[in-house]
Amino acid sequence: MAWLWIQRFRARNALAVAEGELGFLAWEQVDFFDEELAAEVRKIQEFEDTQASLLNTSAEIAERKASLDAQLAREKALHDAAQATLDEERAPLLIQLQEGEELRRLKLEAVDRFSRAVDEMDGDMRRLEKEVEEHSRTIMLSRHPPVAVRNAAIHAKEALLRIAVERKHVLASQASASQEAAAIEARFAHLRVELKRIDSAAAEAHEAFAAATHRLTGERRLLERRKKKSSSDMSHLDSKKQRPYRSIGACLADHGIAPRNQPQVLQKVLTLRERNHLLTQSLADLQAAAATAPAGTLIAFYALVACILLLLAALAVHFR
Repeated sequence: MAWLWIQRFRARNALAVAEGELGFLAWEQVDFFDEELAAEVRKIQEFEDTQASLLNTSAEIAERKASLDAQLAREKALHDAAQATLDEERAPLLIQLQEGEELRRLKLEAVDRFSRAVDEMDGDMRRLEKEVEEHSRTIMLSRHPPVAVRNAAIHAKEALLRIAVERKHVLASQASASQEAAAIEARFAHLRVELKRIDSAAAEAHEAFAAATHRLTGERRLLERRKKKSSSDMSHLDSKKQRPYRSIGACLADHGIAPRNQPQVLQKVLTLRERNHLLTQSLADLQAAAATAPAGTLIAFYALVACILLLLAALAVHFR
């Protein structure tokens, strides 16, 4: 009996699907039927109109999404082009800054070397001045100063003069290197201003692109939600149309009216109706037989079925 219940359940579902299919294919052929069926036709027409509106909405959403994608692509292209242009402007300036930094470092090292050289020369000059002073005192105190003292005094004075000339040249070179380092630093200030301008422009371009991306992607997400809702509404309407389709299909089958292009659908409905009728009759016969059977026989039968089910369950657990 359980098997017959299952078979009838499946047959009823198949019959419902077949009657719905018949109604879907031939609902426009029921204009001459009663008002109740005409109301079902009007429902379908209303559903069709609503779905047509939803399709138009979906088309508009798809068109707008395509437009947003195109805008986003244009914004990205503009952003990438702007960043590339700024990178081209930045690259030579960075090279100049790097080369200038190296040259400025060399000039400052030279200034430092010149400073140390001047300090050494100042020390040598103080030493020589002291020697000249001592030799001069010795010569003044002696009526016949030694030749070596006079020669030492002469050599000290010549060395003092030579160092003074060298010191003058070193000081000039030091001043020149210091001026050149200062000029490089002044040029750095201009380069840094230009680099700051380029970096600011790059940041502004990036912020503008981020804002445009946020706006466009936000609108696109809203469109996605609208599209999802539209698809859900379409599916809901499709399910709502099944009941009037089935009512129309059942009526068409009652009157033996088949779709013009697919007459076999009507025969499918009639076949399923016959099968459903036979299964229902078989169940009724079994129920009548069960009602007249002795209680003991029924209890034994159901006990046997329960034992078989328990045995099958035990085997399934054992071999799992």
